Amino acid sequence: MFGFKKGTQLMNLQTVSEFLDTQETCVLSTVSSEGWPMSATVGFSHDSEFAILIGTDTTTRKYKNLNNNSKVSIVVGVTSPRTVQIQGVAKEVNADDIANRLELHFNKVPFAKTFLNNPGQRYFIIKPTWLRMTDYSQKPSIFETEEF
Repeated sequence: MFGFKKGTQLMNLQTVSEFLDTQETCVLSTVSSEGWPMSATVGFSHDSEFAILIGTDTTTRKYKNLNNNSKVSIVVGVTSPRTVQIQGVAKEVNADDIANRLELHFNKVPFAKTFLNNPGQRYFIIKPTWLRMTDYSQKPSIFETEEF
């Protein structure tokens, strides 16, 4: 049997945030200009409004895809009985404009700092439009959805 809840009154967003805090990477899915889906594991951090920060290089397919189509999906926790799925819109941001946010990002994702001074390094903030947390460890399994 499955349970389903919708809306912030039922969804415990604090639980979602705490779960995201325990995860260092997510799977980011983008779409090419030819319509081909592409997924990549990336380091991420999030803020209190669930905006996701990721970094990539201008030579990657994901960078080209993000500039072609800003709509993305993310899965966090792929090896856990709990997962978070996020759909959102990505926007490239200047590293200097988000210096405080980057410091927090590097504390959470230490390996990401090694790319900071790469000439092609770029950062994106993904604003969520839809979020779902699934917990298969509960009986019944719980699916909670939030639209932003």
